[in-house]
Parts: sequence; C-alpha cells; structure tokens
Amino acid sequence: MPSYLNIKEAAEYLGISSHTLYKLVERNEVPAAKVGGSWRLNREALDEFLRGSSASGGSLEVLIIEPDSAVRRDLARAAMEKKARLQLASDDDDAAVLLDGSYLPDLILYSVSGPIEGARSFLERVRDDSEGCRVALMIEPGRSAEIGTLMDLGPLIVLPKPVRRPDLVNVIALISE
Repeated sequence: MPSYLNIKEAAEYLGISSHTLYKLVERNEVPAAKVGGSWRLNREALDEFLRGSSASGGSLEVLIIEPDSAVRRDLARAAMEKKARLQLASDDDDAAVLLDGSYLPDLILYSVSGPIEGARSFLERVRDDSEGCRVALMIEPGRSAEIGTLMDLGPLIVLPKPVRRPDLVNVIALISE
C-alpha cells in the first residue's frame, strides 16, 4: 500500500519548508492530491519528482549534503529555482546510500562540518564512483588551509559558509551549461 504524507511530513521529507511546498503544490510542480480539504503526497511520487521525472523539467542532478536542516532547505530552494533535480542528505552515510552507483549527480554540494579526514574519505569515494561529478565544498571561515589538502583529489569548487544564494545559483548555472 502506498505511503501518503501530509504537507508537514512531505516538507520534512524533502528538507524544505511547508510554505515552499504549498507553493510548489499550488503551481502543480509537485504531484499532490487534495483529499477532504487537505493535501496528500505520495512518497514514491515525491521520489520520482526528486529524480526529475516530473514536470520540473530540470536536467542538472544535485546532491546536497548538509547537516543543518535549515541550511539544507535554503540550498534546496535555490537549486529548485534553477530547475535542478535534487537529492538531500544530512551526512556522509546518508549520501553514501544514494551514491550506490545508480545515482550519479552532476554536482555535489558538500558541507565540510567535521574533520577534514572525513571529507577526504568521502571525496575519494566520489571520485572513484562518479568521474564526471563536480564537487562544491561549503566551508566555515578559517578552514581554507585544510581544504588545500584536498586539492590533489581533483578540481573542487569552494564556497564559504554561509553560502549566499547568488553564489549557489552561479555554480548551478555554470555547471548546467
């Protein structure tokens, strides 16, 4: 039996605000049905939407790895504005499940929030599994020297935290071309 979510549950599942989800539903950008005055969203249909098979029309696959749900929501909102298809993860383990070989994004937005060794290990896995994937590291101020130790893993985009929306939009636009 399919699993149906209300707006609050679906917004949490997608990592966006309920307000943003209402807007997407009202514009028919997210599959939903109104039942007895309340919106219901099918979890499987949401997964398809995130993979890009819905009306979003985007062609860029983006994986956002960010532990802070508010930041993750803001990043997702900016990426959706550029019609990107999204996957969201809160940490390396969640992302590793997504990067099982069947999902190879064009861009990974990776928050370097822990030890640099963890970032290195994750990036090595990404480089082994998805050669064409671009990586944008989001780093806290004062950690730029640590990031220099990762440059031997290939080209990286570095975005200072907090990531400003115009910077993210520019990265997505650049990679989309």
